[in-house]
Amino acid sequence: MARWGGWARASDGLPGDVQVRDVMTPAPETVTLDAPLTAVARLMAEKNIGDVIVVEPGTERVAGIVTDRDIAIRAVAEGRNPDTTTVEEIFSRDLVAAGPADSVRRVIDLMEDLKVRRLPVVEADRAVGIVSLGDLAVETNVGSAIAEISAAAPDR
Repeated sequence: MARWGGWARASDGLPGDVQVRDVMTPAPETVTLDAPLTAVARLMAEKNIGDVIVVEPGTERVAGIVTDRDIAIRAVAEGRNPDTTTVEEIFSRDLVAAGPADSVRRVIDLMEDLKVRRLPVVEADRAVGIVSLGDLAVETNVGSAIAEISAAAPDR
């Protein structure tokens, strides 16, 4: 796994393996660093999603991710006003991401190691998708790995 710009990408693209691009959800939802938390929470509710990729304004370069848990723990539980608190104040900067050509097997192993249920898919510093346990469930050979990840501690 390589690290750069404060985040890392899983990469090994084994020949013959199913690739992340084959199972990911393309065109993930994104928000900019200056977005208020109420707007992000509304977007999550409307799209029925638990996370949104954070991008730098004007460049669309991936900066991190914000989850419903981030909003609950880092904002609401601390008594912050969600109308005036921005994503930049609470989002997770240390991001691990997959690439579209990465093998599904490698991504499952990585998700299990990190105890996460979803990973952004990044290419040339831009978000091109997101891969979740639900996406991976379509690959029937990985059912037991998904069960192991699901049994792990909740997302951070």
